[in-house]
Amino acid sequence: MQILTNNKWIFFIVGLLGGFVYPPFNVYYPILSVIFLSIYLSYMLVQIDTSRSARQAFNRMFWLSEISYIISFNWLMKPFFFIPENIILLLLLAPLSLFIFSAFLGLFVEFSAVIAYKVSENKRYFAFALSIAFFEWVRSWIFTGFPWNQFSLVWSNIPSVLQSLSLIGPFGLTFITVYVLGFPYLLFYKKQLKNIYGVSIIIISILTLLFGWWRISTYKNLASTDLKVRLIDARIPQPYMSSKKNIEKYQKLARRDGWKDIDLFVLSESSSPYDLTQNGYYETVYANINNDKSSLIVGFNRYDNFNEITDDYDIYNTMALVNKTGINYVYDKEHLVPFGEYIPLKKYLPFKKFTEGLKDFSPGQKRDTMTIAHIKLLPLICYEIIFSGLNIPQEIDAIVNISNDAWFGEFGKAQHLEIAKFRAVEEGLPVIRVPNYSAGNIGGSVISVIGNSIDGKIVDGKDGFNGIVKDFIIPVRIERTLFSKTGNIPFIIFCIFGFIAIINFKKLFDFTKKK
Repeated sequence: MQILTNNKWIFFIVGLLGGFVYPPFNVYYPILSVIFLSIYLSYMLVQIDTSRSARQAFNRMFWLSEISYIISFNWLMKPFFFIPENIILLLLLAPLSLFIFSAFLGLFVEFSAVIAYKVSENKRYFAFALSIAFFEWVRSWIFTGFPWNQFSLVWSNIPSVLQSLSLIGPFGLTFITVYVLGFPYLLFYKKQLKNIYGVSIIIISILTLLFGWWRISTYKNLASTDLKVRLIDARIPQPYMSSKKNIEKYQKLARRDGWKDIDLFVLSESSSPYDLTQNGYYETVYANINNDKSSLIVGFNRYDNFNEITDDYDIYNTMALVNKTGINYVYDKEHLVPFGEYIPLKKYLPFKKFTEGLKDFSPGQKRDTMTIAHIKLLPLICYEIIFSGLNIPQEIDAIVNISNDAWFGEFGKAQHLEIAKFRAVEEGLPVIRVPNYSAGNIGGSVISVIGNSIDGKIVDGKDGFNGIVKDFIIPVRIERTLFSKTGNIPFIIFCIFGFIAIINFKKLFDFTKKK
């Protein structure tokens, strides 16, 4: 066992395996990703168990999580190469930023390791699973939150397990994931504890699968609404997103076969180079992408509150609903991306945001319901889809999420899509998702409550335009899920009682060196 824990090559290889439990790898090899995560979690527990101090456990988890996160978050380097600066500086800055960001995310794993080390040996297994899930929840809101690549994401392409989200949400599923998949640690290393935990692991696994199979069989044949939707991914490279010629491309994509029967056209985030609220620009865009009866959802940058004296203004990342009567609805993005759309502590940090211009975006003030015919939609722009517990009103029929994934590498695009599946299952709502430059050849998608993208009709064109167009009829929503009613509150209560039961808080905060 000493060879296993001290061998640097084994340590490095297990860290690499931890990076391949997330999309896109788990989309193509879901069972293999689950096996990798089981090895990764079990190895973590062995490393904690063999540590001589809390500090050593912390350090070991730092490097394991650092290797894993550098692999899975490699796409974070791509936005740096859209900045027109010194390329040598960027080649240094991009990997350095990835290293620092991975180290920050790893802190939440390392805190979990310290808690697991501090509890008694027979409680360590439970404490580790509880702490990992708890700190994933903390990561979802602290410093505006970044709940990306949680351990539960390993199940994104295994619908039978994914259904438990409708009951316990993503953090509850993370607890189950760590608790169940860490079993090799008990089986091969802590054999005296395998009987204590083994029965509960088997029961949890069976109940999770039975519930998933029941829910899939119940909702696999959902009825449809009468709303015909065309989703358009024009696949416009990021440097050309502001080009006025993009409207011509969207027009050609929108008017492919069957376009006269469409009720709603949905374009991606930042798809319009014009601010549709100014100078009648909505007429220019809508006139090119409509069939006289249809509505259009489009993303753009909105400018407001101009001050002629100071030459100041506000800029918003905006989604609008347009039809022949004008602009019927405007939503300004509420949850902005740090460093992408604004610079936190801007007075003290000498950085530029990734999006165009020096001006920070302003957050929107309210998210209202968007109505098309009798269908009520909840708007989410890009990054906002990654947050759970949205407190969605009962009358909502679907979520519409527009995004510009041209910023991301292939790993980021695939992860963004798989995360959107979680919201569909959690809320019992179809998710209408339209990215620009989506992963692979996926294009726009409607994601069902059973966690799969519903394959719409792909409308092919002969004009040589690179782009993906899909037609869908939106499925009906189901009754509200338990998670949609309670959110993460039961999980938080579970964590409170769990920590009270297993932790000696005097020992936890004792950092004196042992002789």
